[in-house]
Amino acid sequence: MRPARDTLVMLLAGGSGSRLNILSSRRAKPAVPFGAHYRIIDFTLSNVMHSGLSRVGLLTQYKPFSLMDHVRGGEPWDLIGRERGIKVLPPYTGEKESDWYKGTADAVWQNLWFMEDYRPERVLILSGDHIYRMDYEALIAAHEARGADVTIAAMEVPWEERGRFGVMTSDEHGWITAFVEKQPDAPSNLASMGIYVFNYATLVAELEAVVGGRAGYDFGHDVIPHMLGRRKLLAYPFCGYWRDVGTISSYVQANMDCLDPNSGLDLRAWNVCTNPDQRGRGDRPPVRLGAQGKIHNALVAAGCVIEGEVEESVLFPGVRVARGARVVRSVVLHDCRIGPSCLVTNTVLDKEVTVGGGARIGTGRATTPNRRFPTHLDSGITVIGKQAVIPQECRIGTNCLVFPSVDLAALGISTVADGETVDPSEPR
Repeated sequence: MRPARDTLVMLLAGGSGSRLNILSSRRAKPAVPFGAHYRIIDFTLSNVMHSGLSRVGLLTQYKPFSLMDHVRGGEPWDLIGRERGIKVLPPYTGEKESDWYKGTADAVWQNLWFMEDYRPERVLILSGDHIYRMDYEALIAAHEARGADVTIAAMEVPWEERGRFGVMTSDEHGWITAFVEKQPDAPSNLASMGIYVFNYATLVAELEAVVGGRAGYDFGHDVIPHMLGRRKLLAYPFCGYWRDVGTISSYVQANMDCLDPNSGLDLRAWNVCTNPDQRGRGDRPPVRLGAQGKIHNALVAAGCVIEGEVEESVLFPGVRVARGARVVRSVVLHDCRIGPSCLVTNTVLDKEVTVGGGARIGTGRATTPNRRFPTHLDSGITVIGKQAVIPQECRIGTNCLVFPSVDLAALGISTVADGETVDPSEPR
């Protein structure tokens, strides 16, 4: 019998993705569009499908509508049927002070009732906000063969980035001897991927002790350290492509990786599935390339009309690039309109942005971080919010942020300097 058959999946998809700023201000982070055709959660759900797993609890919380509308009944990932299914699990409201999930472990703890209905041998806990391809069946098999209480998928990260992750130390046999959460001076660069296989009885007991005892609410910060020395914790090494797209720069870079055959991100080979009926994708005509249109090393979705130039960029369905316009190293979401003779470079345009003729976006000195969000925008990327309107001949620099639905012409703005933010709710 395949070990995956006795495994229940708990998929954490309620994060706000605050470091993605306005890209996740109206949608949950796992619902953020990615790679011209997909949403971030599609990668985890496709891994679930390819690994032969059939029962999924989807834990939602922050602005879940677009995510729930996308996942629906789970049909695109073969999660519908008598013995298959995906159950949306929002947080309880109106009962106690602990209504909303306080952390990853608390989210699972509040849904013990769901797990009790199945009483699986194992529970696979996943995050819905990473880009990767993994065979969970091999992970589960290693967990079973080694007799572990919990197995944590892990990979080495650059030493300078280890402070962003939970980091573990393991012995020569893979058993975890130490674990610290997001410490810049961590003694190892073996990072947790946030993927856990628990024996069901172990998970229930540890959640009761930690979350039920109000000793903590997070797996990496509380539950895993609490298990050290008491349980058998195994590190499962992973060497493939994996990226946490929790920042604007990492989100853009992951999209650019779709264009690099040496990056390890291969959308076609991974056979990533998505909801074909999602809003903004279905029933689009083929790409139309005008007489003067040029596309170089770009991913261009159906319904796009290219009369200008597109280079090293990812364009979602329905984007129109007018004659004389150039789009360079940018991510352009659904139904944006880029007018004639525009230059859009190193920029993310959210859905339905209109850019007037002759505008310049993303040009300037990348050394000036955003004044309001210096930790979100400091790598030169400019972000334009959904349905914003950029007037003709407007100049927008680097590390800039224009909030959703803003009409710069109506505000009398023709120039946005490097590092500035346009938020109509703020006094000018």
